[in-house]
Amino acid sequence: MNEKIILDGLWDFSFNGGPRMKMPVPGCFDASGPYRGERGQGAYSRRVNGSGPMELNCDGLGLRASFFWDGREIGREVSAFAPVRIRFDAGESGDHELKIVCDNTIEDAPESEFRRFYDFYGYGGIYRSVSLRRLPSAFFDSVRVYPDPENGILRIRMKLSGSERETEVRIDGTRCGTFSGSGEAPFRIPSPELWSPESPRLHSLELDCGTDRFSCRFGLRKIEVSGGKILLNGKPLRIAGVNRHDVFPDTGAAVSPERLRQDLTMIKNAGFNMIRGSHYPQSQAMLDLADELGLLVWDEILGWENPLESLTNREFQRRQVSSLTRMIESSLHHPSVLFWGFLNEAATDDPAARDCVKLLYRTAKELDPDRLVTYATMHGEKDVCLDLVDAVCFNTYPGWYSGTHLFFEKRIVTEPLKKLISFVRSTPAIADKPVLISEIGAGALVGDHSGRRWSEEYQSQLIECAVSCTLEDPECSGILLWQFCNTPVDDNGRIMMRPRGFNNKGLVDEFRNPKLAWNLFPGLLKRLGIR
Repeated sequence: MNEKIILDGLWDFSFNGGPRMKMPVPGCFDASGPYRGERGQGAYSRRVNGSGPMELNCDGLGLRASFFWDGREIGREVSAFAPVRIRFDAGESGDHELKIVCDNTIEDAPESEFRRFYDFYGYGGIYRSVSLRRLPSAFFDSVRVYPDPENGILRIRMKLSGSERETEVRIDGTRCGTFSGSGEAPFRIPSPELWSPESPRLHSLELDCGTDRFSCRFGLRKIEVSGGKILLNGKPLRIAGVNRHDVFPDTGAAVSPERLRQDLTMIKNAGFNMIRGSHYPQSQAMLDLADELGLLVWDEILGWENPLESLTNREFQRRQVSSLTRMIESSLHHPSVLFWGFLNEAATDDPAARDCVKLLYRTAKELDPDRLVTYATMHGEKDVCLDLVDAVCFNTYPGWYSGTHLFFEKRIVTEPLKKLISFVRSTPAIADKPVLISEIGAGALVGDHSGRRWSEEYQSQLIECAVSCTLEDPECSGILLWQFCNTPVDDNGRIMMRPRGFNNKGLVDEFRNPKLAWNLFPGLLKRLGIR
């Protein structure tokens, strides 16, 4: 049996061909230290023992990377945060050099999935864990699991590479049967129990073909849309969530397991039931925790205000399809994932964007027909692609980007929100779809208690009003606040609207110290019947 080798730890590193030093993996070379904020190429290398057919895996890196084995290029990656899998011939037995060259320079081309105008910092480095394994004569090339909660059945779709073998299937430790080679088969779950945010029951799957093993956890829950509402296990779901960037000071996009657990536990304890992973695929570690804690997740591929020149570019579309496919295939088994998403705030107010939206929607549904597929729009009533997805999701900032309000007034939030919800219900093509407010918020500078714009009080009043307005409206399925914590932005023109170089709309600061608004949620969400 071939166990994977975890390659995390200190690697040799050089930046732009400069002096060699040690650098942690996972880690971002531009988050702290001598190369903080620098753009260029960071070369990570280390010695690895291996031979023959091998597989290299990384859960995410950025912004792009090239991979070398003994100086020979074995692969490239152009999509930040996307899971990477590279199969190659390692050659003769012995020690070899593995090198990963990460490039964080920003390419402002239509096909690029990360552009300079993005409202979050694009880090360079190996964000998540790296592993290597020797491939046996027969191994699991891909495994997809499709739970059927109504019948207590797990449908397994498997592709076996190499010599055909019989695979033994165990669910929750119980042998449930076998099947040969590649294909699809249903297996009865011995003691099926539903997964929900209130009761996050997980089951386990193990596959053994004699030369390779596969294991994962999965959950049983049913997602439906009926009468403009989202149903989870047959009951209407009201969403109260936060948008969360995977970032922390001095480590950038490489967030430790301990920090992940602290973040998600903090969000769960406040009474929230969902996290939107903005705006890129989430790590397996994050989704594992969400499964355990009972937090729903909106998982989406990288994108932010992509213009029409990108949406109509064939290479951009190809990269988006590749990222979406890899995200879904790697995260399909997680019961916490409620939405697959793409194209945050893109140019979906133009009819020419419809082909791209159709392509991505179709790709997601072919891989996973059971979950909801959507995108978040900033165009409100002007969006012309809302009929193409399963839920209508608005990013809107009344009281912040609209108007020049010095002090908060309820009407500046309630009137625009009610107008958006009414628009959906009165538009025949989308009237039966769930509607959510996927982003709303206000900036707050820690320690400003003037009550004016940018104060903690202004943010708190706006957030309380928005949450109450949406969750008390039976026509709205929920709200996701922007955002959980303050996040750094890149050095572009937008920084002039971002004091300290941060998007300061966090409900907590970048070190997770609560602002005034954070203290609202345990009582507010309990009153509204969420927790």
